[in-house]
Amino acid sequence: MKRLTIMLGIVLTGLIIAPIWPLDDFAGSMRNKLAWQVQAGSPDLADVRITMQDGIELATDIYLPKGNAPAPTVLMRLPYGKRSYGEVRFWVKELVSRGFAVVAQDMRGRHGSDGVFTPYPNAGTDGVETLDWIVAQPWSNGKVGTLGCSALGETQLMLAAQAHPAHRAMVPIAAGGAIGTAGGRNAYFSVFEGGILNLSTAAGWFGTEGGKTPATSGHRPLVPEALTSLPVIDVVRHMRPDPTDFEDFLKNFEDADYWKSLGYVTGQETFKTPALFIDTWHDPGVSSTLVLADTLRRAEAPVSTIIAAGTHCGYLGSDQATMVGDLAVSPQETFGFVESIVRFLWHHLADGPAPDLPYLSFYSLAEDKWHRSETWPPADTAETRFFLSGSGSLEQGRALIDAAARRFLSDPSNPVPSIGGAICCTGDPDERSGPVHQNAIEDRADVLLYSSPPLDAPLRIAGAVRAKLRVSASTPDTDLVLRLIDVDPAGNALLVQEGALRLRYRNGFAQPSLLQPGEIYDIDVSLRDIAYRFDAGHRIRLHVAGTSFPRLERNLNTGGPNHSETRMRTAEITLHSSPDAPSALVLHAFPD
Repeated sequence: MKRLTIMLGIVLTGLIIAPIWPLDDFAGSMRNKLAWQVQAGSPDLADVRITMQDGIELATDIYLPKGNAPAPTVLMRLPYGKRSYGEVRFWVKELVSRGFAVVAQDMRGRHGSDGVFTPYPNAGTDGVETLDWIVAQPWSNGKVGTLGCSALGETQLMLAAQAHPAHRAMVPIAAGGAIGTAGGRNAYFSVFEGGILNLSTAAGWFGTEGGKTPATSGHRPLVPEALTSLPVIDVVRHMRPDPTDFEDFLKNFEDADYWKSLGYVTGQETFKTPALFIDTWHDPGVSSTLVLADTLRRAEAPVSTIIAAGTHCGYLGSDQATMVGDLAVSPQETFGFVESIVRFLWHHLADGPAPDLPYLSFYSLAEDKWHRSETWPPADTAETRFFLSGSGSLEQGRALIDAAARRFLSDPSNPVPSIGGAICCTGDPDERSGPVHQNAIEDRADVLLYSSPPLDAPLRIAGAVRAKLRVSASTPDTDLVLRLIDVDPAGNALLVQEGALRLRYRNGFAQPSLLQPGEIYDIDVSLRDIAYRFDAGHRIRLHVAGTSFPRLERNLNTGGPNHSETRMRTAEITLHSSPDAPSALVLHAFPD
C-alpha cells in the first residue's frame, strides 16, 4: 500500500497547543512520534507482575496522582508496548494531573507479559482478573474505567461483556474491530468487509505487529511486494517467519463458533457498562461502531457516541482546521474531545457532574458542522433514491431510466488500484487514507460511472448508504466494489464513502451460495455510514467496479476458497436497470 495519514494534535485541557502532524504507520508512529512529543514521566510502580489464574503474569505499570486518597482508576491494555506507546503516554499526562490513577498493561503474549497473543480470547478473563487486582489496592477507590483506541478499544468490549462490578465506564475509540456477528457485520478485527479480506490492513497489521510471543512482539517492517503473492493465505509468511493468526482468520471466516470463542461481539451479550464510543467517518470500522453503540443501547447500557472527521484514531485532529485526505475540514466550533472524555470518566468513577452528551454527536463533512441526535440515522432523514440508467446517469425518476444494460470485465491480474479510503495500520508510510480524489481511475474500462445532473440545491445526507443492484456475472463468484463520489464543477471526483460485497454472501454470511453464470440477482451492497453535504452545482457519482487492490484482496473469480486459490478467471459483470426493475443508490437525505 502507499500511505496511511492519521492527523492528530496534542490537546491539553481542551485546547490544541501543538501542531497537527501526519502519522505514518499507526502503531509505529504512536510509539515513536507521539511518544517523544508527550513526556508522561516514569510509572510510580513499574513492571508489576499480575498473575492470572492460569499462572501467566502480565506486565503492568501504575501511575498515581498526588496525595494519599483512593483514586478513580483508568485501565489501558494494549499489544504495542505499555511504556513506549504514545497514546498511553498522552493519557497518563492528561489523567494523572486531574486525579486519576492510570494502569497500563501489556496484553498476554506481548512485550513484557507472558503467554501467547491472539486477538482476543483472553481479553475478557485477563481484564476481569486485572480489575480484581486493581480494586484490592489501597490506592484504588474501587471504580475502574477503560480507555483507548483500536486494539485498546476493542478489548474493552470483551471486558464489558463480563459485567465486572468495578467496570464503571468505558471509552472505546475506533473499536469497531470488536464486532463479530452483531448487526450482520461479520467484520472480525476489521479484517473483513462484505466477506472480503481487507488485505492491506490485515496483512500490514499482522505482518508488522502480529507476533504471538514476547520474543516476536516487536514492530517489523512492511514488505509491500508480499501483497501481490498468491495464495493470499501465505502473504504474511513472506513478511515474517514466526506464526501469526492471519492464516487462521482467513480459513475460519464462515465459522461463527470460531469467532465467538475469540470473544467478538455477537449481540447476545449483556452489556451494562456505561460507554462513550468515539470514531471517525473514514475509519474502517465506523459502521461497526454505530452497530456496537446500538447493541449496548438495546441492552439498556447508558451510551453516547461521537463520530468526527478523520481516519483511524485521528479524532483529536478534527478539532481545528486540517486536511483529511483531499477534503478540507474547517470546524465552525471545537468539540473538546479531551474534556468530554475526562468529564465522562470523572462522572462515572468519581461521582462528578454528568457531561452534556446525547446518544449521538456527529460531524457533517463538507458542511463543517456538529449535529446532535438521539437516533441514527437522525429521525428527520428520509430515503432518497437515485436510479441507475443504462446511459450512465443517476436519475431521481424511474421514467428517466435508459433500460440498456452495462457491463465490464473484472480481471484480478489487472485490478483497479486503491486510492485512499478506509485504510489503516498497513505499516506503509506512503499510504494515503480517507476521502481522496479518484480521477486517476475514472477512465478505466473496469470502472462503471453513474453520475447525477448538477444539483440545483445542496443535498445533505446522514445515515447508511446502500446500493440495490440487479447483477449478473459470467463466473460462479465475484466482488462488487462501490464508491460514492462528490464531483465538483471543476471535475474533481472526491471519494465520500465506499463499500464492497463478495457475491457468494449476497444472502448473508451464514448462507454462502455461488452464482449461476448469466442469472440476474438482486444484490444489496452496503457502503459505510456517512454524514456529508453535497453542494449545489456538484454531481453525485457512483463507481461500480470488481476490485480495489490492495485495500481488498482480489476475488480470483473461481468460486473456490479464495484464500488458497492461485488460478484466476476474468469475470464479466453486467448491471441491469429498467423503469420496471431499477437498480438504485439509496441515500438518507437530512434536511438543512
